[in-house]
Amino acid sequence: MFSNTFIQDLINYRNNSKLITSISLVSCGLCFASAVTIPNGFTKISVTLLGLLNSIVGITVSKLDSNLNTRLEDLQLTSRATSKELFAGYLKDSSFEVTVQTQPIKEQDIITDIVEYWKSQEKHLAIIGGTGDGKSYTIKLFVASLQNEFDITAYDVDYAKDDYLSSVEIRYTYEEIQVSLNRDIEELENRIVERRELGKRYSPDKRLTIGEEMPALADECESLGLWMRKMSKRGRKVGLFIAAIAQNDTAENFALKGDAGILKANFCLLYLGEKAKERARQLKNKELLEWLEGASKGRGLINDKPVLIQAGNFQSTSLPLPNEEVNDTIKSPGSIEEVVEVALETPQFSEENALKYARILKDEGYSKTKIIKQIWGVGGGARFIELSKLIDS
Repeated sequence: MFSNTFIQDLINYRNNSKLITSISLVSCGLCFASAVTIPNGFTKISVTLLGLLNSIVGITVSKLDSNLNTRLEDLQLTSRATSKELFAGYLKDSSFEVTVQTQPIKEQDIITDIVEYWKSQEKHLAIIGGTGDGKSYTIKLFVASLQNEFDITAYDVDYAKDDYLSSVEIRYTYEEIQVSLNRDIEELENRIVERRELGKRYSPDKRLTIGEEMPALADECESLGLWMRKMSKRGRKVGLFIAAIAQNDTAENFALKGDAGILKANFCLLYLGEKAKERARQLKNKELLEWLEGASKGRGLINDKPVLIQAGNFQSTSLPLPNEEVNDTIKSPGSIEEVVEVALETPQFSEENALKYARILKDEGYSKTKIIKQIWGVGGGARFIELSKLIDS
């Protein structure tokens, strides 16, 4: 490659040659003009010859300038090509690579209680895993741990007997799921109104809705996208949570096409099995990958942190609400215990006794949603909000 100084000198020479050519042409013109005006004699011949000489010089310098200009353009192209090759070599040089050192996985860094960790985040849950990676096992673990604290519903068209504990309400046809999605949106709006009215006194019943194989639901249920967006953004504040399951972590697989930010901001992302290893490779975290490969099952990533999926007891510990008759025991200071037999499904069940019984059940840990549905047969709307306030009062 030629030096910049050499190329600059050639450019200056070309510019000077243009100046010389211009002066020669002007001089030639003056000579011919003088020759025309001089009457006769040797002076006229001399001026004519001088003009011809200037013309020859000008033509020669002009040709030289043209050739020089062509050569200079070739030199500039050569210089650019050489520079590009040189810089390309620099970019390919391994000495420019930066290796980020990762810290080894420490025991205190590993999350051992995945359910408690999820509850502490106050976010929805997205479970990502391939066939055989343990998605069903993990959701059973969540159900077993949360069944006394959450009302749990599952939208699962592939549902089979014993897939869920008896405490879980199942919707397994697309028609049922579509209707339930619309009801969920209505309940969300009702809860938002109730929260606005009660303020800090608002204490909603928590509900977890499981969406199995979200891409399949998205294909058949037109409301799923709207449901996901509304519930994801506003559901947590009113006790409505989602546990969505898919085989890939793209927003489209969770019916959130074009809204990947919703998935990242509002969900704890739980990767299982091979999907967890793929995620570790994306993070370029060798130590995390080695830890995941240290066991065939029971390890994953949640929010890119190592987590152990512990073995769980999936026995149902919830007690069904009584639906025939109960003894409502009412005590007051200095009075004799009065026992009133109440039949929940009979017309003789008064509103006053219904409220008393509902409050007893609430104190025993039952959710208001189940209580109101069982006693009054109301699942939402203004009546639901009214009854909820009466139970709390």
